[in-house]
Amino acid sequence: MALARVQDPRAEASKTFRIGQILTIVAMALLAGRREIAEIHRFGQSLPQSLRKRLCLPSKKGAKPFWRVTGYNVFHPLLGGIDPSGFNRVLNEWLAARAGDLPRALAVDGKMVRDHFGILSLARHTDGAPEAMTVFDQKEGTERWEQSVAAELVDAIPSLGNRVVTADALHCQRKLARAVLEKGGEYVLQGKGNQPGLEDRARARDATPDTPFLS
Repeated sequence: MALARVQDPRAEASKTFRIGQILTIVAMALLAGRREIAEIHRFGQSLPQSLRKRLCLPSKKGAKPFWRVTGYNVFHPLLGGIDPSGFNRVLNEWLAARAGDLPRALAVDGKMVRDHFGILSLARHTDGAPEAMTVFDQKEGTERWEQSVAAELVDAIPSLGNRVVTADALHCQRKLARAVLEKGGEYVLQGKGNQPGLEDRARARDATPDTPFLS
């Protein structure tokens, strides 16, 4: 595991929990929207026993297996003491070693040209190069407005295997999501108040103490 290769700033006596385990919990918490140390700690405490076991956390002896999670006081000194350059080097080495395996990200991005017509592209995150393009006439309110033509971009791609399509809240629609899945891809769509029902469900899910990851 790449995170286990990050140099640990702690003294040897304090390494009951290995740095790779702690940084994995931090990464999962950040992906789940937690930002403060207290939130990250509570996230770790919410991890089910099955996931704690998969993380190889230390177990507590007893009749019933119990895998422990690090306490609050561990996170702040550990995160504050890590060398940023060394941490970046480990991550860059991991990314380079898996350059051909990681899913490529494509962004749905629309731009108006002098208010006359628009170009909607499916562009690579890495360099902005488009892999598919189509035109639309307005941001909204017409037959070929930006949202309505988004699925054409997906139809122009033979396959979206090993790719992730991202889009802003305008394109957070079932039609686009279904088209991406049918092409073998995955999607990350932003949700906002333009879909109050979806926003309410997301906020309710975020407010639960349990982890959204594997149970």
